[in-house]
Amino acid sequence: MPQIRVYFAFRSPYSRLGLHRLAEAGHDVDLIVFTGPPEGMPFTDPVQNPAKLAYYREDVVRMTKRAGLPFNPPKPFEVDYTAADRAFVAANAAGKGMEFAIAVSDARWGEGRNVSDQAVLQDCMTAAGLDPALVETAQTDDAVAETFAAQRALHEQDQVFGVPFMVAESGKYWGHDRIDIMLEDLGVA
Repeated sequence: MPQIRVYFAFRSPYSRLGLHRLAEAGHDVDLIVFTGPPEGMPFTDPVQNPAKLAYYREDVVRMTKRAGLPFNPPKPFEVDYTAADRAFVAANAAGKGMEFAIAVSDARWGEGRNVSDQAVLQDCMTAAGLDPALVETAQTDDAVAETFAAQRALHEQDQVFGVPFMVAESGKYWGHDRIDIMLEDLGVA
């Protein structure tokens, strides 16, 4: 099967939809936490644009309902994702990255939980089938920091500007609604 790199972020409800679609498709992918665009490339935050934010509020509910998933806006909305990102890297290294990423995304966007809270992340680690203590150890693990550095180089190489963003031999695809097109292009749909 062709290799597919998938950039995602817990901040994005569209990443959640993409993770569910990829898991449903059953194809192994290389998940990478999106920690921001390449150096020198501006990040256009959709919540800073009132018209775009209003559209997102409408579209996210519509698309989540269409996917058959619950939707509860997270409270608080803006949180620090560092702990969740680090815990994801540890879960991914343990072979449960997709499960953990979906558990965190569902906790945030399906249950409205604060994914910067260690207890929430421990619940997600348990849901992924891993030891919840991994959340705490990931925060100071040198291997996690090394993985972030290596993945940051991939952000630059792939010129990632948003999520979900997929890179495959057939090209680049941005948006959860492009996953089926990517799979068709790769002949694995």
